[in-house]
Amino acid sequence: MRTRHTFRRGLGIVAAAAFALPLAANAQSQNRPTIEDAVAAIEAAAPAAMTYQGTPGLSIAITDRTKTIRILTFGYANVDAKIPVTPASRFAIGSITKSMTALGIMQLVETGRIALDAPVTRYLPWFSIASDGDPIRVHQLLSHTAGIPDDYSPESSYLYDVVALRAASVLFRPGTSWSYSNDGFATAGAILARVDGRAWSASLQARVFDPLGMQNSSPVFTPDALSSAALGYQWRDNDRPGSLHPALVASPPMDFADPAGSVLSTPEDMARYMRFYLDGGKTADGKALISPAAFGAMTSADRLSDGKPAGASSPVLAEAPEYYRQYGYGLSVFDSNGDRLIGHTGGISGYTACMQMNLTRGFGVIAMANLVEAPLHPCAIMLYAMSVLRAQSAGEPLPSPPAAPDLAHVSNAAEYAGKYAAPDGTTLAVSAQDGRLMLIDGTSNVTLDPRDTDQFWADDPRFSTYLIAFGRNSKKQVVEMTYGSRWYPNERYDGPRDFTHPKSWDGLVGRYENVFFGQPLITRVLIVKNRLTLDGVAPLQPREDGTFALGPSIVRFDAFAGAQPQRMWLDDARLYRAELP
Repeated sequence: MRTRHTFRRGLGIVAAAAFALPLAANAQSQNRPTIEDAVAAIEAAAPAAMTYQGTPGLSIAITDRTKTIRILTFGYANVDAKIPVTPASRFAIGSITKSMTALGIMQLVETGRIALDAPVTRYLPWFSIASDGDPIRVHQLLSHTAGIPDDYSPESSYLYDVVALRAASVLFRPGTSWSYSNDGFATAGAILARVDGRAWSASLQARVFDPLGMQNSSPVFTPDALSSAALGYQWRDNDRPGSLHPALVASPPMDFADPAGSVLSTPEDMARYMRFYLDGGKTADGKALISPAAFGAMTSADRLSDGKPAGASSPVLAEAPEYYRQYGYGLSVFDSNGDRLIGHTGGISGYTACMQMNLTRGFGVIAMANLVEAPLHPCAIMLYAMSVLRAQSAGEPLPSPPAAPDLAHVSNAAEYAGKYAAPDGTTLAVSAQDGRLMLIDGTSNVTLDPRDTDQFWADDPRFSTYLIAFGRNSKKQVVEMTYGSRWYPNERYDGPRDFTHPKSWDGLVGRYENVFFGQPLITRVLIVKNRLTLDGVAPLQPREDGTFALGPSIVRFDAFAGAQPQRMWLDDARLYRAELP
């Protein structure tokens, strides 16, 4: 899982862990369900889950503690060439890589070469970030409790990203909260490389792939490594919010080495990786790669300085609200129905993956897809597979896949209904009926599909560039609607109607873009009422030094040609003005 800044294209679509496909009447034995019954149920449900996600290809590995139960493959590794996904097809696993980096660190902890409670500067004397004098410790990197920003400088060199943190500040006092950070794991990878005396990729090969028999995995993206991978796909129209069924294009090939997310692997290799955890930290020949104590530390929630477990305070995944509530070292950890579960999700440049293991009952599943990360995940089929395997293990009837969600349903649709009028007299109406929201433009009715809070995607090319956003007053009533820079108050609006802004802002307005991790990042600076925004929905708060705050990030403009800047900085990420709409 590589988190994204708020303005990245298409953020906010809810990918639910639900899809509909009835089991065949004979899919389950009359008595206690067998493992073959369970596999048959998963195999029958997978195509519907795949269709729901819209992914070209899908690969699933199911394993127990001792062997791979089944590899299931579906769809295409290359759509145009009609090349099917096979068990030999590699997929990028994204942030599941983090657990592998953590495993390498834990091996060095075992030999006394790394201390989890040691400050990062013991191993990287050049490391620096403003933290009010509190040192960042190694275990905080592994559990996302260091307060390090996420993707502060998303460049192609992970070591540069770590060096760039010397210009950043922590989001909170280290050890007091939780915030997902790729840069934190880049720092952990730098420690692994420095202490192990070899490149991070070489260390991962020697400490993870080789002992676990993962012979068909690569720690990095290279043209050679990608030649046996399913082709990754991303949205064609990266300059606008994603539709429900976006057009796809192949992700461009790239070189990529990153301790937070650059591993390529096959389903069989990932089954081997899961068995390492299911067998308590042992290799296939019974050798303990780390001690039981180290294994327990890695697969238990780290603790904050106040003793609370590390983890997200609010849901990270709509598909699985409890997934990141507690976090160990590179792994989500939680209990469910008396069982201990661990896992992680991942996504990078045209690929997504979801992995989970039931340590109590001894089985695990990974689902890997060749479709762009946010907001869709192949978690739906993984979660269903885990529920089927648990039922089979407990001798219970196998569950049917949950019903498909209604993506256009708006539970509070009536709150948005009414007429909206722009200052120039242009009017729009919003109608609510039976949990549906419609935008009425003259005689045309346009379905509004929910995205983030009070934000909707309109199924119409006239409204395809931005999300439609609604604003509320102090009484929580909806009083205005915006589309890009267009402002439409309704009859309940009783605030000011004339707005002014600094004249210098006019030159900032425009489109800015670059490519990060193989995917275009495009945003538009717009003035809405008296606010400077990104894409009309993310406010830029002016700061005394002439820069702007975007949540915890800092936005600044430079390289001016007259009144127009040709470059926008988001922390250390650079986007350039494009003379495009």
